Amino acid sequence: MKVVSLFSGAGGLDLGFRMAGHEIIWANDLYEDAVHTYEKNLGDHIVLKDIHEVSSDEIPDCDIIIGGFPCQGFSVANVKRHVGDERNELYKQLIRVIQAKRPKFFLAENVKGLTNLGKGEVFKMILNDFRSMGYRVSYRVLNAADYGVPQTRLRVIIIGVRDDIDWDYTFPETTNSKDGDDGHPRWVSVRSEERRVGKE
Repeated sequence: MKVVSLFSGAGGLDLGFRMAGHEIIWANDLYEDAVHTYEKNLGDHIVLKDIHEVSSDEIPDCDIIIGGFPCQGFSVANVKRHVGDERNELYKQLIRVIQAKRPKFFLAENVKGLTNLGKGEVFKMILNDFRSMGYRVSYRVLNAADYGVPQTRLRVIIIGVRDDIDWDYTFPETTNSKDGDDGHPRWVSVRSEERRVGKE
């Protein structure tokens, strides 16, 4: 697929899509250091600019829009978080671009805390906003450790499929488990990963 990436940062999400065989055709972030890192690792297709100042005409047509929209206002680590935090409004820029470009799919990623902000009402509003644009929306909180990553990292992944696309997304089955009680290998630790890489 041809991928447009918003709030790209240093390109972690984009790298995953590239490794899966997709083509990142345009990316954007506001922070200069992150953009320079992205350029060194992924290419010069990233635009250093405030997303509020990016016209939808500047963004190429694509198959999917991805974005880990800034999460400081949503994170449970932010004890001062509240519904009115202006950083929580940035997801509306993601919505603006999706609405303008009408990709077949979108993927939005954020911290687990997004799901319970305002007793869950904020998350419900966000999902409704996505659905109102004509997308079937599903979500799940995933733990990176359950997929072989040596880190317990919980993120909510929101997937949108345009209503006219005859296909339903299925979240991947886990490959690891904390204690290995379900027949999966145990979670990978940094130490065990170092040993594996050392043997190779």
